[in-house]
Amino acid sequence: MKKIVVVALIMLTVFSMVFAQGGKEAAADKTYTIKLGHTMNENHPRHQALLVFKDYVEKNTDGKVKVELYPNAVLGSEADMQESMRMGTLEAFVGGPFDTISKKLNLFLMPFFFEDQEALMRAAKNEKVLNIISSDAEANGLKVLAIGDGGARQITNSKRRLTQPSDLEGLKLRTPSIEAIMVCMKALGANTVSIPLADCYMALKTGVADGQENPIATIYDQKLHEVQKYICYVNYQYHPEVLTMNAAYFNSLPAEYQKVLSDAAWLFVETKNKLDQDSADAKLAEMKAYGCDVYTPTAAEKQAFIDACAPVYDYFVNTLKYFSQEELDLVRSLSQGK
Repeated sequence: MKKIVVVALIMLTVFSMVFAQGGKEAAADKTYTIKLGHTMNENHPRHQALLVFKDYVEKNTDGKVKVELYPNAVLGSEADMQESMRMGTLEAFVGGPFDTISKKLNLFLMPFFFEDQEALMRAAKNEKVLNIISSDAEANGLKVLAIGDGGARQITNSKRRLTQPSDLEGLKLRTPSIEAIMVCMKALGANTVSIPLADCYMALKTGVADGQENPIATIYDQKLHEVQKYICYVNYQYHPEVLTMNAAYFNSLPAEYQKVLSDAAWLFVETKNKLDQDSADAKLAEMKAYGCDVYTPTAAEKQAFIDACAPVYDYFVNTLKYFSQEELDLVRSLSQGK
């Protein structure tokens, strides 16, 4: 009897080793597909940089991880895609709204916080800031892979040149459903209406909204300058460009593929940042040639915009409590190069 038990145990061990080896071989042959959605068109710097991301991932995983890109909001609005990612039916996404990724991302959305792209990236690459945002996002089931420059935002409208905050009073401004934008525009005196980007052109053309705010690349690629006479080049916000994945999906990947995705995400950021900077002046020149009135406020005029937006900081720290004063001071010090 003992002999039979011993033989049985030996056979069980052998079978276990065989099955374990078979599992390793199956894992080695397994492929993964990442569906990644966004709202911009194929000519936008975001999509062009995502092509670099896709190429890097597929080459460095020997084709075992495939990336499918879905631009032009073909998978729905940004809110729709975020919800799909959270539910696990979409693996990855780039864009806002940010609150549902991590309320801590509002640290990047404070008005007139960053002087330029370099200032934003000092905060975006800081390990402590990344940990603050990443841990909050993972509590929402999401994985933040990298944060880059989503573009300095300008204000446009079809009614008049904007030289001071009072010029925005009474204007109906289209905004995305991003609270920091809506709060800023209200602080400047505008009335806000939340409209998906895909519907923005028609809303402006038909007068549902008088104006909107966006980076130059988005204004140009969405052809918004065709229905907006006045561009106030004020750089009132620098948005983060956040590449996000479903956390459960990311964590299910082999460690070496996770590393490839992380590296590819920062390559995406680097590429997108450069494309934005290289193309902004040319796009602005084309919009001027089209007939747009592009006005850059003087230092004194810009200070009036800054002063009008000052209450936004306190609102986010003490009323909404999206982040602490300590966290705000950390990002401010990094933005100033301290």
